[in-house]
Amino acid sequence: MTPRPGPHSWGETADPRTADALLEAALDAATGPGVDHADVRLVECEELRLYAHHGAAPDERVEHNLGIGVRVLLDGAWGFAGLPLGDHTTAREAAHRAVANATEAARVNTERVTLPARTAVTGRFSTPVRTDPFAVPAQERYALLDAVLAAATAPARVVSAQAGFNAKRQHRHFADTEGSRQHQDFTESGAMLMAFAADRGQVQRRSYPNSFHGNTAAAGWEYVRSLDLVEEAARVGDEAVALLTAPTADPGIADLVIGPAQMSLQIHESCGHALELDRILGDEANYAGTSFITKDAIGALRYGSEAVDITADPTLPGTRGTFAFDDEGTPAARRPLVTRGVVRDFLSHRDSAARIGRAPIGAARSDGWAYPPVCFATNVFLEPGRGSTGELLERLGDGYLIDDNRSWSIDERRLNFQFGTEVAYEVRNGRKGRLLRDFSYGGTTPQFWGSVEAVAGPEEFKAFGMPCGKGEPKQWGFLGHGAAPTLVRGVRIGVA
Repeated sequence: MTPRPGPHSWGETADPRTADALLEAALDAATGPGVDHADVRLVECEELRLYAHHGAAPDERVEHNLGIGVRVLLDGAWGFAGLPLGDHTTAREAAHRAVANATEAARVNTERVTLPARTAVTGRFSTPVRTDPFAVPAQERYALLDAVLAAATAPARVVSAQAGFNAKRQHRHFADTEGSRQHQDFTESGAMLMAFAADRGQVQRRSYPNSFHGNTAAAGWEYVRSLDLVEEAARVGDEAVALLTAPTADPGIADLVIGPAQMSLQIHESCGHALELDRILGDEANYAGTSFITKDAIGALRYGSEAVDITADPTLPGTRGTFAFDDEGTPAARRPLVTRGVVRDFLSHRDSAARIGRAPIGAARSDGWAYPPVCFATNVFLEPGRGSTGELLERLGDGYLIDDNRSWSIDERRLNFQFGTEVAYEVRNGRKGRLLRDFSYGGTTPQFWGSVEAVAGPEEFKAFGMPCGKGEPKQWGFLGHGAAPTLVRGVRIGVA
């Protein structure tokens, strides 16, 4: 285990009274001529990551950081500064630097930001946890890791496997000059598994519980135990081998039932990013890109079919996008983004929402104290419809059942995309048939969502926690997406 670095140890800001003293010191120092608004985030974070490749020694790391970030709006221009927490002068020093940065920004910026006033909101939130992941004995983690890798590599043609666990805990404290005072304690737990089979120049991969960095939930170690990792590892290894001799689908136009894991990445790339208001306004053009959606799309743009209802809801428990307040103090709330195929709102924060005359939906997220908040997806999902996956396959008739992402590509406007999936099954007369390998599909975002015919019911819904990179300097957002199996007609397949 890597020794815990730094002068601080976990839990120094667990008591809100300790945090309040630092928050108030920063706010008191974030003053001066022209200062319209200031907010302060004190964040303490500890992460545990344990990963291993079959046949190699495990790599376990525990990282802890504690710091304070101050954001100031001065004469309509933002200034930000973040510092690791040192002595009692750090909070004031961060505030002084933020004021100085805002002063310089106001001198050169031609655009001015005005935040509508709002009522102060105070509260506290904690992730419900049954088993603290940081209290799980190391021998339990290592024994489970060994068992998972042994099960995944049991078939002779599985040549490589990787498995891992992750846990994260945070104290996030917030205060602003409008009077809001908020304290949130978050816990996440997750796991991942990948098995690679190879033979005669062919390499195939299967993953669990999701191919995109595994899956992470807002929960304790009970979430990892619920995954039945050893049993699933044996299935994943067998399926990787079976894919080696599986045929491929002929390219053309086909009808698909897409599973929840693949749909979650489809939502992330072509809905979440496309509906971020800072991208729509051009703020992310230099790095993350823009969007084909324009700022006048609300109520006017048909984004998908009438079967498409997309919602942002950070109040749902258990997801990586679950919280009570976003990173600029906006209370979490359920917000429809697309209703019966028509755009109804954007993922917005206070700055971007003010620029188009709307209220923010509470999508300001930051990767800790060192970064200012930007628009990130929260917990964005496709609302379930009705019926089982079996009923959806019967409705499909002939086509393919696909799931688990293998590759993806989408342009900077989130319009043209192509995805590959780890697994596909031929479907004939509503019955699941042959296993197929190397499946891919592509299209344009409005055409794809406009071709959604039906979504399975809530009993088939699955949620996934994902990381996402954005901003300059780049920061990571941690968010949730989910869906039930979805029937899409007339999709171009065999594109990669």
